[in-house]
Amino acid sequence: MSPIQSLVKDIEAAIDDQTSDRRVALLHRITNLFIEQMPDLNEEHIGVFDDVILCLALEIEFHARVELSERLADLDRAPRKTINNLALDTDIAIARPVLERSMCVGEDALLTVAGERKLEFLKALVRRRMISSPVTDLLIERGDDELILSLVENRQSSLSDHGLRLLAEKAVQDTRLYRVLKTRPDLATRHIGAILEAAKRRAKAEMRDLAANDDTLESALTTGTVAVLENPGVLAVSEALENADYSMAMQEQRSTFTEQSVIDYLKLGKIGEALAIVSHLAEMPRGTVLIAYGAAQFDPLLFIFRALNFDWKTFEYALSAKHGGKLPEKLRQSAHSSYHALTNATATRVMRFIATRSIIGTVNTTGE
Repeated sequence: MSPIQSLVKDIEAAIDDQTSDRRVALLHRITNLFIEQMPDLNEEHIGVFDDVILCLALEIEFHARVELSERLADLDRAPRKTINNLALDTDIAIARPVLERSMCVGEDALLTVAGERKLEFLKALVRRRMISSPVTDLLIERGDDELILSLVENRQSSLSDHGLRLLAEKAVQDTRLYRVLKTRPDLATRHIGAILEAAKRRAKAEMRDLAANDDTLESALTTGTVAVLENPGVLAVSEALENADYSMAMQEQRSTFTEQSVIDYLKLGKIGEALAIVSHLAEMPRGTVLIAYGAAQFDPLLFIFRALNFDWKTFEYALSAKHGGKLPEKLRQSAHSSYHALTNATATRVMRFIATRSIIGTVNTTGE
């Protein structure tokens, strides 16, 4: 009898056997053979192994299924039917290894777990190396605060626009979440706007009795939320920009400065001069513009450029200059999306509040 014939006979006998010992022993043998041969197997061969392993794995004891899950979880070409069966097991000890580590779990299985299982299963999903946005949407909706924080900290997790808006609203009440969320490159200006609006709604509900006039309360809340979002401690202004030398000739040209002037100076590498023109056109203190340019995120500078109704290309030139003349493509796409999501009217309104805060701060500092 050939080795293959012997193996087939053993499989048939194990399946017919009512006890689990024979099944477990054969499952070990088949799994070992699969792992050894996996690099040389084509998809059809893997499918055959998958059918056999799954058939043997369905009726084995708890500890054997846990061991099988552990052995298959880190394989790049694991038997997918078996992996999905283990992922959907209602015992977390069996499901956890493949939920956390296997890249072969199907999207449908992941969605089922995210949408129907208990919190301990969701926590296993959050530990995955990569998570699609449909799955993260469910995790955000069903997870607790700690789970959501872990999800946002995982930079390989994909967040949809819907998910980011949900996170923005949650961040209003969770300072830790806000601090982590604002560092994500996929957080666009429109989501920061969602944080502002959520904060305003929450504060308005809690402060209704403090002001009889809704317009007065609205204005106060907008000013307050802008102040909360500002965090000067994380902004770094280049000493070279701070001490840039502006010639008398440049001062005399102030009345002729335009958006094109900003572009021309940026192209010449004269960033300090370009920002001085932005400050003049925006009628804002130069220090405020310098802080916006030095911010870790591009949002502060975007608000200023959009308030000036500058073209996308001008903003792109400024970001390129900030990144040494070469703007990373992922950052360019994020900035482009944020630029078109932010309206001139919204940017103007926010910058008006920030400019007012800067003036008030100057007056308070000088004692005037």
